[in-house]
Amino acid sequence: MTEPPTFQVDLDHIRKHYDRLSFLYRFLWGEHLHHGYWDNDQSAEEAQVRLMEVLAERAGVVRGSHVLDIGCGVGGSAFWLADQFDCHVTGLTISPVQAKMAARTAKARGLSDRVRFQVADANQWQPVPESVDMVWIMESSEHFEDKEAFFKRCASALRPGGVLAVCAWLRRDGPMREEEQELVATIAEAMLSASLGNLSDYQRWMRESGLVVVTAEDITTRIAPTWTHCSRIAERLAVRWFIPFADAATRRFVKSFPLMTQAYTQGAMAFGLFVARKSKPN
Repeated sequence: MTEPPTFQVDLDHIRKHYDRLSFLYRFLWGEHLHHGYWDNDQSAEEAQVRLMEVLAERAGVVRGSHVLDIGCGVGGSAFWLADQFDCHVTGLTISPVQAKMAARTAKARGLSDRVRFQVADANQWQPVPESVDMVWIMESSEHFEDKEAFFKRCASALRPGGVLAVCAWLRRDGPMREEEQELVATIAEAMLSASLGNLSDYQRWMRESGLVVVTAEDITTRIAPTWTHCSRIAERLAVRWFIPFADAATRRFVKSFPLMTQAYTQGAMAFGLFVARKSKPN
């Protein structure tokens, strides 16, 4: 079994990236720091909500569930799950700035009794066994180094009958040409991704964790327009004014937006939606 390539990513760089840019993310892209899902003529904001709706539909979110949102960003999914399903959500983020921003929003919306946030590195996270009904991961597993071990910890955290719901950037299934590998490596460096698994890798990791894979969908065509929108944002006057004064990592990040479109169009990268369930004892 060929393991996916890994890339050297300094976790402190990831933390600083989100500490530094989360206010800009929120201003330019909203509180949902993830792709959109287009199945109609939606706006980008509507498409972002639609991606959460599709994942929740596939996962069968139960009202009142206790959810662990790993890589919660500024709390977009956590607030949505609390609003839509009356869930109790704990969000984990590596960024103290994101945690503070999310906590302030929770207080302003009167959700502090149901939504809370913690600063934690998911690579080192050790769960309380059988403590949550759902683990929700919206585009954060790309940053994690040992995904096999990570998904085993997710399985441990789930109660019997609990659900793992994941959206993730992927590399293509099967062999990749040298130029495709170089393209993905360039994107991985710019986007601070420790590794990109493929659709088969994610299913294997989940099954080897003792979970039953219910859904494994390639939804690349639905999410690909995201990067057209991102490239348009990068052309805004405020962003063009800001970029020359930004650090090298931020400039590299913004310049990678068109590369994402290229990778999706050429098939070097894909986007997966996964749902896996923890069996109940007989």
